Amino acid sequence: MSELEVTKVKALRSTTLSNGAPLHIIKERDNKLIQRLEVEGIVIHIDKGTPARSDIVKALSKLYNKNEGLIVVKFILSEYGVGISKVKAHIYDSMERLKSFEPEYILKRHGR
Repeated sequence: MSELEVTKVKALRSTTLSNGAPLHIIKERDNKLIQRLEVEGIVIHIDKGTPARSDIVKALSKLYNKNEGLIVVKFILSEYGVGISKVKAHIYDSMERLKSFEPEYILKRHGR
C-alpha cells in the first residue's frame, strides 16, 4: 500500500505511537461469542523502524480505555522500504477469555 493509498483510507479512529508515528484503525469487529474486539490498522512510520508491539499495545490501551494486559497484537506486517505497516490486534473483555483463545506462542511474545 503506497503512501498515497493510505491517505485515501478512512480511519475509524486514530492515535499516535510514542515515537510519533500515527496509527489509523481501519477495521473493527466486535466478536461477541469470544468476547473480544478484533482491530486492524495501519502505522505510518516513514524514516523510522517498525513499531514495537509494546508501543502498539500502549496506544490501543489509551484509544480503547482497556488494560494493556487485555490487548494482544497478532501481527505487524511491514513492506521493505515503504514505511507502512499493517497491524492486527485483539482486545479482550477478560484475562480468562484471552488465555483460553490465544495460542501459547502469542502469549510468550507478550511476556505472559
